[in-house]
Amino acid sequence: MNRRTIPSLQMSVYGQDRLRSEGFVVMPLEFSMRQEPQRLIPHFHDFFQIFLITGAGRLMHDFRDHDVTGVTLFFLSPGQVHTIRPAPQTQGTVASFTQEFFDHHAPPPSMLFDLPFFFSSGVTPWLTVSAKEAARITALFAELQQEYDSAQTGVQEVLRATLRILFIQAGRLYAQKHSVKETTRAALLARQFHLSLEHHFREWQTLAPYARELGITVNHLNDVIHQETGHAAGELIRQRRLLDAKRLLLHSDLSVSEIGYQTGFQDPSYFARFFRRHAGQTPGEFRDAIREKYQPEAA
Repeated sequence: MNRRTIPSLQMSVYGQDRLRSEGFVVMPLEFSMRQEPQRLIPHFHDFFQIFLITGAGRLMHDFRDHDVTGVTLFFLSPGQVHTIRPAPQTQGTVASFTQEFFDHHAPPPSMLFDLPFFFSSGVTPWLTVSAKEAARITALFAELQQEYDSAQTGVQEVLRATLRILFIQAGRLYAQKHSVKETTRAALLARQFHLSLEHHFREWQTLAPYARELGITVNHLNDVIHQETGHAAGELIRQRRLLDAKRLLLHSDLSVSEIGYQTGFQDPSYFARFFRRHAGQTPGEFRDAIREKYQPEAA
């Protein structure tokens, strides 16, 4: 494998093969890092993860670095480029799961779409947990690990139920620390716009199709998004396309022109101007800089 290509990794092989095949694995963080050192460099995958990290380390999430100490929760959605560099004594647990496993027979929409720390590329995906709060969270991760390891009758339902309790607890803590707003009509529209953006940003570059899908006017959509986020809706579209391009520049060997086409730009020169205007670098300069930054870790 080309060292400079950042991989899409599969779920770790650990413990119960049957549960892994159904879309769920939970394992000690230190075992994961020791067993699969490629997880120490930037990568992405097509499932969700939630980490409990106890100790110091550095997290990278879609080109944002964040140093952590104490007890930290780290939330990852499919496709997000990330890595964890734990300090030598850092411990923790990582739970990996697919949406299919989590939802099972539950009718849509998925509870995952209501959680503040998944899906949207603009959210803060880490949460510092106080010593008082940590006991409950740690106990829930321990229950996940125990259930997974023992794999008794009904283990899937216990795992789903425990994940739901964990997400409710984490959501409460997240709301306290990140000022999550009440679900007003405007907040719901903003959430729906973010989710639609995740699905269509490569094909829809203007506000009109988003507004049609949401059943509102373009002006109303712009007003709502500005009210809820402080940014114009068009700016969120541009930033999401920019993030897509950054991910491809990091983890693919496509040429700059090919990445431009893949991210919805019909003119490679326009893509280069767009990228430089919003990232402050040409695509080639960004690719060289970000790969140089992580190359020593990959050696």
